[in-house]
Amino acid sequence: MANCSYVTISVDDGAVSDFRTADLLSKYGLQATFYIPRQNPERPVMSEEQMRELSQKFEIGAHTLHHVTLTGLPESEVWSEIKGSKQWLEDTIGKPVASFCYPRGKFNGSIAAAVKRAGFHGARTCFFNLHTFPRDPFVWGVSTHAFSHSRFVQLRHAAREGNFLGMLNFVRTYNSTTDWQQHFQYALDRVERDGGIAHLYLHSWEIDECGEWTRLEAVFAEISRRNRMTRITNGALFQTWGAA
Repeated sequence: MANCSYVTISVDDGAVSDFRTADLLSKYGLQATFYIPRQNPERPVMSEEQMRELSQKFEIGAHTLHHVTLTGLPESEVWSEIKGSKQWLEDTIGKPVASFCYPRGKFNGSIAAAVKRAGFHGARTCFFNLHTFPRDPFVWGVSTHAFSHSRFVQLRHAAREGNFLGMLNFVRTYNSTTDWQQHFQYALDRVERDGGIAHLYLHSWEIDECGEWTRLEAVFAEISRRNRMTRITNGALFQTWGAA
């Protein structure tokens, strides 16, 4: 497993602009996991009919019912958001839902345990600058967020979340770059050479607001040229962890 090279993509929040991302993914023959809440107080979410359409080509993962930060909620509400999102999505798309993503990356041990108890195979965090298999399948990190964070934000985020390996990797592997496209290029190079996972996560609405569609397509084109890397959904990656 350590010598295998994987590339995976996850798309958060279920905005209607996810279909533009989906079109680009299809153009380059790539897989992805779309994490969709039932409602989001910050912006509109695609309809259930659109979710079913998207699920014909891509994996759909759970992102709670109401896109709420789970830390600080009563245990009963945490369970309702986690288990309820799985049941709602499976009823909506008519397929098993194996993957979960913590809204805003916020979680703790009891929340991760609830995700496991609900029947998910793994859960994705917002731990940056990671490209190795985790010890715990409910604490999957990512390599790159498709947004150009400052060095200060990168380091502060890692320190605040206890992601000290990510802090070290930001300097050692990613050369402290603040440009997300170059950042992911470093991830691809490292993983293709040494094995592991190059994991890009993005928000389609954020790509739209920042006018980054051309750059996103360039990244997808670059991934498609990496023939030695296995393209995989988050859910299939989680199952790979379990099999190993």
